[in-house]
Amino acid sequence: MMRVDSGLRSCNCFAIRRAARQITRLYERRLSAAQLTIAQFNLLVLLDENGAETMNGLSEAMLMDRTALLRALKPLKREEMVRARSGAEDPRQLVFSLTTVGQRKLTHARKLWQDAQKEFEAQVGSDRAKRMRQDLLTLSV
Repeated sequence: MMRVDSGLRSCNCFAIRRAARQITRLYERRLSAAQLTIAQFNLLVLLDENGAETMNGLSEAMLMDRTALLRALKPLKREEMVRARSGAEDPRQLVFSLTTVGQRKLTHARKLWQDAQKEFEAQVGSDRAKRMRQDLLTLSV
């Protein structure tokens, strides 16, 4: 294993990105049984909770650029978990919504996500996980 020098150890961005990659691996390993990435799972959850949403709305909620967002949405559309239609106010604007197929996939994936949550909290402790989550969400507002 490569040693991380003290310069990188004092870099907040490096530490957060390294932890994010490790946590992402845990969640994606669990969600692989549903053939979803964590970004796709989060999109399905957002659409389930918020109903129909525009590309801009999804992009803002996920803090993703449009290219990455389209890459995550493409297989969801192909597998008919998400549908896209023209906006009522602006026909050029795409509005995404969850389909019945997407709802079924999400129901299955939520159980896998809960397993990932439990595994992560077993590693760091549930109180610490809650504090970390609150701190990180505060930073991203």
